[in-house]
Amino acid sequence: MKTSPKSAFGRAFCSTANLGAGFDVFGLALNKYSDRVRLKLTSGRRIRIFVKGTMGQAIPREANKNSAGPPAIALLKKAGLKGGLEITIEKNVPQGLGLGSSGTTAAACTKTLDHLLDLGLSNDELVRIASLGEKAVAGTAHADNVAASILGGFVIVYGSPVKTICLKPPPGITTVVVSPQFAVRRNKTRKARQIVPKRVEVRKAILNIGRASAIVAGFARGDIRMIGTGMEDDIAEPYREHLIPGFRQVKREALEAGAAGVSISGAGPSVIALVDRKAHDPRLVGRAMLRGFAQNNIRSTWFVANPAPGATIIGAS
Repeated sequence: MKTSPKSAFGRAFCSTANLGAGFDVFGLALNKYSDRVRLKLTSGRRIRIFVKGTMGQAIPREANKNSAGPPAIALLKKAGLKGGLEITIEKNVPQGLGLGSSGTTAAACTKTLDHLLDLGLSNDELVRIASLGEKAVAGTAHADNVAASILGGFVIVYGSPVKTICLKPPPGITTVVVSPQFAVRRNKTRKARQIVPKRVEVRKAILNIGRASAIVAGFARGDIRMIGTGMEDDIAEPYREHLIPGFRQVKREALEAGAAGVSISGAGPSVIALVDRKAHDPRLVGRAMLRGFAQNNIRSTWFVANPAPGATIIGAS
């Protein structure tokens, strides 16, 4: 007789969001860092969260403050279960760099618990539920990072209720991510969202719609140069760039070194460049971006990453 599993293990990769013109709409999974979760059904009534791993020290353990908590509560309710749950998070995605750290945890938990409870939810529903974790951390249930971490590759999120589209990135596309090393405020994402204006001029909206369309067309056609032409932003980046000393110079250096396009990664402070590695050396782009920060007396670190697959189930018992 087959018995239902009581625990399950899953993993999700980090991501970059916006890509310039796609504020709160575009996400791209990156194969650099990943969070792992172990979920275990218990006989109690509580959700207990344990955090370990290199980046887990400052992560809250309360279910209503950890990005894994709200999705878990929603899924247990959907399954009609009144029992408890233990969530063990192996936290490897750095916080505060603009790499979707909280979204990665929410995505891993949502995907794994859906498997454990045998709910078989659609991708759209998984993304919607995972975004509840972002609301607990950032104040808004934005879905771009969680969608990328759940689905992998390049994702588009839109509509209410949220809908998703996932496109396979072109062969040869590589990301260079440079992270300046300076003190990052608590609740950085929440504050970075607050400085974006609530009203947008029609002229700026038209510019961003055109650029975002070019990005989507570039991914659909496998044209990295076209993707890069859309990575300009008139909605969020002009208000956020002052939070990153030297951003304009870093962007200029990257483009001169061969990057197809450059933007702030999510809420920052990391800066991401997309590079066609068949035509340009990503390492030269990374060094150029380091140089741009150094000329502004900012130390920085960098890495090269490729698009990552979606969240996966490692095992169940």
